[in-house]
Amino acid sequence: MEHNSTGSRTRKAYSPVEKLKILLKGKNEISQERLDELFDSLRDNPKILWYPSAGNDYRDILELSEVEIDEENITGGINIVTDYGIPAPNLFIHTDYSKTSVTLEIGELFNDGQTSVIAKEIYPLSIDPSVRYEINANFVDFPQDAPHKPEIYLLDLEICSNKLGTIEKPVIYFLFENINFFREVLLEHRINLAYMVKVREGCGFGGNKKSVSNIYPYFSFLKTEYLILDDEIHFDRRLLNMALKKEELRNFELIELQPQRQIWWSGFQVHVYKVEAREGLLTRERIREIFRPMQRRWHRA
Repeated sequence: MEHNSTGSRTRKAYSPVEKLKILLKGKNEISQERLDELFDSLRDNPKILWYPSAGNDYRDILELSEVEIDEENITGGINIVTDYGIPAPNLFIHTDYSKTSVTLEIGELFNDGQTSVIAKEIYPLSIDPSVRYEINANFVDFPQDAPHKPEIYLLDLEICSNKLGTIEKPVIYFLFENINFFREVLLEHRINLAYMVKVREGCGFGGNKKSVSNIYPYFSFLKTEYLILDDEIHFDRRLLNMALKKEELRNFELIELQPQRQIWWSGFQVHVYKVEAREGLLTRERIREIFRPMQRRWHRA
């Protein structure tokens, strides 16, 4: 099969929703009906959000959903979509390789007295066998915690917040290692990624050896528009060299959005950036320049 300059196999041009329809199927009739309903609700080119190493954290839904509230009765920030005036994603995708980090049961998944997360329904999905599922022991600390074969679920969630009210959203959860998911699903099938959330990914003692920071050079290829991230950043020399060999990786700028309010998320301060295309190709020096402010903040922390 022919390969293009990004190293992925050449495929017929499909819309992102059509690509997801080809990749994902329900494992039973009820799951397929719910999956079809989800796909029918999306536009051909939905704004997709990816939260790698999400575990049981669904705060991205609170922060990046449109809400109707009485702003006069709320002090401080509301959520990222409202405070920064950015559009909300149409589809939330989470990944985590560890089955011990993710609760996949119907019922209450989280409750701290202010916010509760309830899985109303969970639908098992299968993925096209052409997707090469892999748990690379060089990328993770606990490969024994990963499933032996791909596991994907569609979750219908209800999130109740004392501040933001009730939000109901579906999430497609892939039990995949992050880099494997990026390569085999997003990159291989050219699925655009409008939003990326990178918060406490677990590169210290959380089970990850390779940071999703290594995916940042691909933002132009993925057509990424927004980056919500903490300041922890780790580039792998080998993965970075592989990325820089890709002819289609274009230069970009990260513009921190205003107001730069303090957002504390899982114990990390989080920043919101707009990804804007720039002329020319991406270079190692340019990557260092783009991410130097984050690296400085991380080393000061």
